[in-house]
Amino acid sequence: MADDDAICLSDDDVDECIVIEESTVITTEKKEEICTSSYSLMESINNRPRSQPIRSKTWLDDEMSELDRLIQKKQKFSTPGDNFGEIDFGDFQAVTSSGFATSSEFAATSSSNSIRPEKRKLTEDEKEKQKNFEKSGISKFKFQELKESAKRMRDAEKERKAAEKDQKKGEIQKKKEEKEREKEQRRIEREISAALNSKCEQYTYCHVGKTVLDTIPGLEAELKLVYADRKIADQLKIDKNLGTRIEWRRKCIELKEDDEGKNERFEYMSTQNLFAVVVPAGTLKDVIESGTLTDFIEEQRAGFQNGRCTMLIVAFGKLEFQKKRIHRISLEIYETHRAQFVQIDSIPELALFSAQYLRSLARREKKRMEEKTSEDSGASGGAGAHKLQYLGEKGIVMGSRREIVSDWWSKMLSTIDRLSDSQRRALIELIPDPIEGIDKYSKMDYSEAIQEIGDVVAENGRRVGPIMAHRILTMLTDETGNSIVE
Repeated sequence: MADDDAICLSDDDVDECIVIEESTVITTEKKEEICTSSYSLMESINNRPRSQPIRSKTWLDDEMSELDRLIQKKQKFSTPGDNFGEIDFGDFQAVTSSGFATSSEFAATSSSNSIRPEKRKLTEDEKEKQKNFEKSGISKFKFQELKESAKRMRDAEKERKAAEKDQKKGEIQKKKEEKEREKEQRRIEREISAALNSKCEQYTYCHVGKTVLDTIPGLEAELKLVYADRKIADQLKIDKNLGTRIEWRRKCIELKEDDEGKNERFEYMSTQNLFAVVVPAGTLKDVIESGTLTDFIEEQRAGFQNGRCTMLIVAFGKLEFQKKRIHRISLEIYETHRAQFVQIDSIPELALFSAQYLRSLARREKKRMEEKTSEDSGASGGAGAHKLQYLGEKGIVMGSRREIVSDWWSKMLSTIDRLSDSQRRALIELIPDPIEGIDKYSKMDYSEAIQEIGDVVAENGRRVGPIMAHRILTMLTDETGNSIVE
């Protein structure tokens, strides 16, 4: 900054004593310099040639303008907080001390002595920030601190947004996984339901021993044909380790929860508690006559190893044996070993036999589930849960004694499992009064009674058979009430 103090004039009695005195004060932030010059007005006028006009005093204004220009130029290449103490005022003092240096001389000298490095130009944003800093008076250190604080805030905001984004992404992924688990659970539940209902046969398999197919030529082709007609071709399996046995196995599907709480599908094979042994009729006759039937049955059951099960001895071909002896042996092996004879004469009958048992065993699982469900619902019924309920039809109460007894006896026979309606009507014709039947068969020999009841032929041409005859005879002759009619 430049400031002109005054021009002092002293007026004495003599005009030659008038002296002009100039004082220039140059002030910056760090130092202050005063430039003074004086001369006699008359001396200056007398010594100056006449051809030169008296110099105007506007040179001071020119020099001050030059100084302002230098200061502005210095500010242009400076940062906020800098001062102008580094400006070289030597040239300016030389000009002011002589009093007659021109502004152009001052500018030339000043530019030669002040060597400034070239700097880049500020952008518009930087200029605007610089003006704002100059107005607000914020120091460079304070600005840097605010800048770092703003950066930290921006980084914190970015981290917060990133955390929120990750959290939302995790929630979306969790919902997606939960939805997938529910979808998988419903799919497994549908498969379990189908395995018990509409697709029960497709989840049951018949395993036929390779020895059976080698013993009976043509049986393998007939089995494949029958199973293909029933659309269960994949359910027929040929096993080299079964020998002469035929087994039925069911594929079970369950829903289990793992350690992480996820539902998973669990699959396993369950061997049914029924198997058949195919024996040629001639071989079976030799076994019976040699008295080794019991040993044969125990050997086959030991190889099956499925606890309490039913064994079917399939006699393939015509079994030339006395019927009375066969009836007696059938009852003995059923009571002792839970085994029974099945006589099959042809290959198509044997193939159909295996397919029919597959269907029966497949549907049996559904009945078991229904019975278990009814028992569970009954057990939750409180004190009356164990009360037996008769689900049959009500009998007649009006009529003759014969009609009432016949209706009552028909209702009793209908409770026997696997007794058809035609067999029931044939038995009612043979035994119209069960009380009379009790007196008759209590005095008769057991074998004769079994033969008489078993030889009864129904309307469809089928015999009652020894097994069903044993059930009827047990019902009529049991005195303790502890016998189980299966």
